[in-house]
Amino acid sequence: MKIGVDAGALSIRDNRLKVGVYRVTYNLLRQLGALDKDNIYYLYSFTRIDQQLMDAFGPRMIDKVLHPTVGWFSVRLPLEMQVHPVDVFLGLSQALPKTTAHKIGFVYDIGFLHTPKSYPGSYEKLKKQTADLVARSDRIVTISHAVSDDLKKRYHVDESKITVAYPGVDSAFSHRGKRFVGKKPYFLFVGALKPGKNVPTILRAFALFCKMQKKPYDLFLIGGDFWRDREIDETIARYHLEHSVRQLGFVPDSELATYYRGATALVSPSLHEGFCLPVVEAFASGCPVIGSTASAMPEIIGNAGLLVDPHSMDEIAGAMEQLASDENLRTTFSQKGIIRSRAYSWKKFGEAVLRTIRDGSKN
Repeated sequence: MKIGVDAGALSIRDNRLKVGVYRVTYNLLRQLGALDKDNIYYLYSFTRIDQQLMDAFGPRMIDKVLHPTVGWFSVRLPLEMQVHPVDVFLGLSQALPKTTAHKIGFVYDIGFLHTPKSYPGSYEKLKKQTADLVARSDRIVTISHAVSDDLKKRYHVDESKITVAYPGVDSAFSHRGKRFVGKKPYFLFVGALKPGKNVPTILRAFALFCKMQKKPYDLFLIGGDFWRDREIDETIARYHLEHSVRQLGFVPDSELATYYRGATALVSPSLHEGFCLPVVEAFASGCPVIGSTASAMPEIIGNAGLLVDPHSMDEIAGAMEQLASDENLRTTFSQKGIIRSRAYSWKKFGEAVLRTIRDGSKN
């Protein structure tokens, strides 16, 4: 079969944007390249995909750069598939172009419906393109049962149409290896510094924790600031956290793993998540996790971390105090997290998507 893939995410050059869809696209194609010995994949992109990535994907993947970029998704991509038809199309960016191919749409979360204020510039676009994808997909792949339940409730999608496949954790993240040692012990946040990640509440909770704790601590914020939440800087200034909050920006995985290993805990009480890759990266690295009771977090974390109300500054600060003051508890959650991380594998993710592709070819 000929399989078309929206690989536009791989055209990204700004490291701050190489999150979420970029990581899923890269890891999925790497796995499909290793697992699928029968099909040819056409990777539609805006610019030439880096040769190192193409080498990792293998010989059955063909980079198809389509110009112009204006109207790429609405006009150029549909035209390409009309002139050169494919049998299956993978909509990896939570959107579908017009095509007669068997359509497999990917939905990572619908947090924009739960917390629209967290998507000030993209709410309407996400709402429109997700509704269109759900209506026109022959099959849907999603990354947690929480998102699957959302799709069934919000869009009345039949369960038989949905494949749930958990993303994996990269091999760079392991509890074995060098750990970062700071001047002070530290908590860690990893993720895009955008609304919805709840960073201002983390900062307020950290300020409260610092009042409870005699020993000084730092809070490290690691992640891109492309969609920066303006309230972050305001909160740091309001609570006089300039000397204890370190903003490190984008950090490559090999270095990020050292920060996970050295941290007292990852603090990630997001308002809404479809999965949350930093949680499983922390698990694999032996880092205790403070997560959220909202959306997919309880499903992904299970009993391997502490769950808090993401709106409660007191609960977040209390969880930080618990882990800071109890080494045995940190060790327990570290060990539980390492075990939990083994449930999340990019190979399993690739296998689930490949089964969905093959199932579609039979219909």
